[in-house]
Amino acid sequence: MAADPLPDSHNARMHQGGKLSFRARIKDADGDPGDRLVLGGKNPPQLFDLCPDDGCPIEIEIGPGKGAFVVASTEARPETFVLGIEAAPGYAQHAAAKLFATGRRNGIFLVDNGKLYLEDRVPEAALHAVHVYFPDPWPKRRHSGRRFFTDEVTSVLAGVVRDHGFVFAATDNAAYGGQIARVMGGSTEFVFDEDERDGRIHQGEGHAFSPTNFERKYIEEGRIIRRYAFRRLPRS
Repeated sequence: MAADPLPDSHNARMHQGGKLSFRARIKDADGDPGDRLVLGGKNPPQLFDLCPDDGCPIEIEIGPGKGAFVVASTEARPETFVLGIEAAPGYAQHAAAKLFATGRRNGIFLVDNGKLYLEDRVPEAALHAVHVYFPDPWPKRRHSGRRFFTDEVTSVLAGVVRDHGFVFAATDNAAYGGQIARVMGGSTEFVFDEDERDGRIHQGEGHAFSPTNFERKYIEEGRIIRRYAFRRLPRS
C-alpha cells in the first residue's frame, strides 16, 4: 500500500518522545523487507488498512526492535496478526526483512510513534493484546515523562484493548518495573493476572515476553527480568 515518505526531522509524530536513547543504530539494514514494511510518515495508515478486518485476533508490539518477538509470534500463532510499531527506521527495515524472508503474511512492521498510533489510528476494542518489552527506561528524572508507561497511557490502552484482552510488559529496570506496576495496577480498567503471565511464559516463544534481543542479552548478564500481564476488565 502507499505510504508517506520516511519520517524526517519535520515529522512531529516521530519526535514527541524525544531521541531513542538506547537503540543501537543500524546504518545499513540488510535484507529485503518486501511488503512487510510500511513507512508511516506524517499520516500513517489506519489499523485496518494494515491488518485484516475479518475477525482474526490482532495484537500490537510497541518497540519491536529487531523483530524477534513479532517473527516468532507469526510462526507460533498463525491465526493471529501481529503489527510491530518501531520508531527507528533501520530496526524496522531489519525486522521486516526477517519476516518477509519467512513468507508469512500474518505480521507487518510500521515506522511510527507507537503511543500516538494507539491514540489516533486504532479503533475502540480492536486489539486482543498490546506487548511492550524493555521500553526505554529514560532514567533521568527530567526525561521520565517520555516513558511509555505514564499515568495517561492507561486510558489509551483501555480504549484499544478488547474486554478480557491483555497488556503484556517486561523490563529489567527495577524502578521502571515499579512504575509499570503502579500505573497499570492503579487503573480501574485493568487487573494484574499472574496466572496468565505464568501461562504465557510456559507456552514458550512467540506467545508473550519471549524472545527479544534485550531479553537474551539481559538473561546472559544475570539481570532480573520483571514480567507483567494486565487483563482488560469488561466495559460497563
